[in-house]
Amino acid sequence: MPTLKPKHRPFCFSVKGHVKMLRLVFGLLAAVCCIADGVLIYRKLLFNPSGPYQKHSIHDKIVL
Repeated sequence: MPTLKPKHRPFCFSVKGHVKMLRLVFGLLAAVCCIADGVLIYRKLLFNPSGPYQKHSIHDKIVL
């Protein structure tokens, strides 16, 4: 009795292929957004520090 082989579809045309490609795209997009967010936070803290770690000029100190 001959066996029937399932029809082979290319990966990109299957449903699982579309889902995997979408996951890859959203993963790459999330990674880019995380890197951009980190860079923006780093620049903000580097060029505009606030709080107890703010750099003061030596002329700002009052000497008694």
